[in-house]
Amino acid sequence: MVTRWTTLAFSTLFACLSANAQSIQGGIRGLVTDSGGGVIANVKVSLTDQATNLTRTTLTSSTGDYVFNAVVPAVYTVSAESPGFKKYDRKGVTVGTQEFITADIKMEVGNVTESVMVTEEVPVIETANASAGQLIDRQKLIDLPNLGRNPFMMAKIAQNVVAVGNPRFNRMQDQSGSSQISLAGGPVRGNNYLLDGIPITDSVNRAVVIPTLEAVQEVKVQANTYDAEMGRTGGGMFNTFMKSGSNSLQGSLFGYMRETDWLANNFFNNRAGRARPEQPFRNYGASIGGPVWIPKVYNGKDKTFFWISGEAYRQTSSTTGEFAVPTAAEIGGDFSRSFRSGSSGAVQMIYDPLTTLADGSRQVFPGNIIPANRLNPIGLAIARTYPAPGRERGGFGQNNYTAASSQYDRADQTTWKLDHQVTSWWRATGSYLHYGSIEPGENWFGTISSP
Repeated sequence: MVTRWTTLAFSTLFACLSANAQSIQGGIRGLVTDSGGGVIANVKVSLTDQATNLTRTTLTSSTGDYVFNAVVPAVYTVSAESPGFKKYDRKGVTVGTQEFITADIKMEVGNVTESVMVTEEVPVIETANASAGQLIDRQKLIDLPNLGRNPFMMAKIAQNVVAVGNPRFNRMQDQSGSSQISLAGGPVRGNNYLLDGIPITDSVNRAVVIPTLEAVQEVKVQANTYDAEMGRTGGGMFNTFMKSGSNSLQGSLFGYMRETDWLANNFFNNRAGRARPEQPFRNYGASIGGPVWIPKVYNGKDKTFFWISGEAYRQTSSTTGEFAVPTAAEIGGDFSRSFRSGSSGAVQMIYDPLTTLADGSRQVFPGNIIPANRLNPIGLAIARTYPAPGRERGGFGQNNYTAASSQYDRADQTTWKLDHQVTSWWRATGSYLHYGSIEPGENWFGTISSP
């Protein structure tokens, strides 16, 4: 049985005036014109996160252009105001991980107290960098079948992505199996994994942790076209954006269970007359997020947000194994009836290590019995913990004992994320992820002598 613990703590300062290495951020740009196609300078353009109400503003240039860099993935409203023109609003502008949106604005002459609401879809145009890829958004992550609840395995819906690992092992505790993915013909286990722009790839190109679906907003799969800032890989990228809180309190709760009595026995157990082995299963988790609110102390609406998620996995399975255990006589040092084959004939000779001669030969213990004074008391105490043989063996060293054992598989993960808007152009994010697992290991004998 192996116990593993992984803890990740990282923070990111999103400054809208500069680019961050290995970024998750996108951008919005466009051209502001009047109904005749003439450009309009000094128009106030606002970008508002529809979930948190956080707003950034800028002015168009002399050529009518505006741009918002370092935009955190979310759904936004783009607004524009200028004297002599109606106010312009376009809702539902979605910016994904490293997506750069072109959203041109056409303003109508009128009073600024009037408004024009635009609902047409904004095309996603990657014009500012080379980070092309397929975005797996939150809707796909939670709606599409995903047996292991593994966000990275959802990359299989993208083109040219092949998961070559055993499909049984793609749970959050299966870092090795979950990392055997080839993107666009790239090497298996040759990819890089990012959480909120922070690399989580170990020295053998595995993701050190598989985030729970309850903590993931979206994953961008970038096969082989990405900026130099991504680097560090001969394959592709899994650029994961972790879920954040909003102005409304939201959450989720899920659970899966399977009892042993709900399962059919297998053919071999039925044939041998054995009952169904115990193998209950549990997988459950929850999440909650919203504005930070401390009664009479702090109200973080429109400013400070949290998201907490957790997932637990429990599975017990049973198995059997064949072993060779010593007889009571052999534990006492008597090998006079330890036959090489069958129940008679030549015995397995036991040589005295203290009688080694110059030619390398040694003498056999008299009667093939080790004297009691030559037995180590500690070794003898351990040997006595072996179970008694269950049947006659066909020869020395052959199996004579059948054992059953339960395998207990356990994994737990907790994720915390805190976002704080310091100013309109400066956002700070801190995340903490803790993962622990107990990997299956048999305890065949239930004693210290168990193999």
